[in-house]
Amino acid sequence: MIPADEQKRLAAVRRYDILDTPPDGAFDRITSLAARLFDVPISIVSIVDRDRIWFKSHHGIDAEEIGRDPGLCASAVCQAEPWLVTDAQVDVRTIDNPLVAGELGLRFYFGVPLTTADGYNLGTLNVIGVEPREVTEDEVATLKDLAAVVVDELEVRLSARRKLEERRQRALELNDDVVQGLALAELALQSGQPDRAHAAVSDTLRAAQSIVGELLEAAGEQGKLQPGDLVRAIPASVSGPRAS
Repeated sequence: MIPADEQKRLAAVRRYDILDTPPDGAFDRITSLAARLFDVPISIVSIVDRDRIWFKSHHGIDAEEIGRDPGLCASAVCQAEPWLVTDAQVDVRTIDNPLVAGELGLRFYFGVPLTTADGYNLGTLNVIGVEPREVTEDEVATLKDLAAVVVDELEVRLSARRKLEERRQRALELNDDVVQGLALAELALQSGQPDRAHAAVSDTLRAAQSIVGELLEAAGEQGKLQPGDLVRAIPASVSGPRAS
């Protein structure tokens, strides 16, 4: 099954830059909790890619991904509501699925889409069992809440990456200002214009202070400032204008 907005959905998947990232305790705790709450052996945070379903977290199963064709999660991302299969061996949607008819013998599947703020389903948080079972309204609400926690975590990480990239771009711009300011100061001194040189140096110092301020802000957010960070922020060629 392919969602009608598949290309935009795949673009959203790429936006979060989550595919093929290492195992992560934050997501592993969610799948472990989900498996315990539902008393099932398997729980997965899955991301549906173009031709595969990749597992960001997989509790109770060793596989890290499966093909998209047999994947139950691929069906779950096609709708906004949770996808429930209480007994896969008699459900017409899944009776021929190799995950059901094959060695794994899945009987119960309950998946909630991981829906972004702009409405795209990245994948699912699901719980899977080898025995048929029903779910209560409270259990539906529980898995929805856990899926929302997964999406919140993805949003926080996306926001952090964007802030780091914005800070990097700003630092590069300020770095250019420093280099240009020192070049102007040197030219002014060579042409016998000390006032212009002094103004250029002042502008350069302000740019350097901005770089330092951004580094200190980042240090406050990240809890550390590495030795030499302030020095590395200023080009190695910067040593101030030469005296005439």
